Amino acid sequence: MPIKPRKLESLLARAGVEVATKRAGSGHKIAKRGGRKADIPFHGGGYEISDRLLDKILAQLGMNREEIGL
Repeated sequence: MPIKPRKLESLLARAGVEVATKRAGSGHKIAKRGGRKADIPFHGGGYEISDRLLDKILAQLGMNREEIGL
């Protein structure tokens, strides 16, 4: 099921992942966990992250859905 970027940001923060703004006007944020990082797209109010992209973001961070409570 697709997930809103803000919800993903909240779930990652609860799991101990640092989420920071990439740079002004980029529309993305950076999630950092240990030595790993991943971009999280924030493209507007109606934008949702697909299941496939969610799995890729989590894989880049070395995580799975269970670790963030999905």
